[in-house]
Amino acid sequence: MRVALIDDLTSGLEAVRADFLAALEDVTQEQFERRPPGDVTEGEERWPIRDVCWHLGQYDDYQRRTILAASEGRPLPKNEPTQRPAYMNTPDLLREWLVQSRRTLVVLASHLDDATLNREFEGLNGRALTARGILKWVAIHERSHIAQVEALRALPTQEG
Repeated sequence: MRVALIDDLTSGLEAVRADFLAALEDVTQEQFERRPPGDVTEGEERWPIRDVCWHLGQYDDYQRRTILAASEGRPLPKNEPTQRPAYMNTPDLLREWLVQSRRTLVVLASHLDDATLNREFEGLNGRALTARGILKWVAIHERSHIAQVEALRALPTQEG
């Protein structure tokens, strides 16, 4: 049972990341850096593809650290995203970042036993979470960003 469950979770994570990377195929530098048009309202974030990629890599890392802390009975880490380094500005570099961030999450997941996968713990928001639920959510979350990247790529080239 454990092997099938872990295989389903990890293959799901790997498949959605492959789909995200496919959505980046042949993206131009201009598309990568282009911000969505329009005024930004208070509390709204309009990310270019580049920043969506950075966000997903950080999200992988945060969820990995959360699962690890919960499995070891330690306090959960706060979600404190860091600024993308200026040099992390090309599709190739951020693709590699995404490959590495997902690899570390999948490796952690593959080492969790059934009890750890299904053990409830209290998230920072007070909700009951499990490692299994987090891993499923990571894939769902990423799917929404695939649609976002596809929409950003479809925007007309900015004149300039």
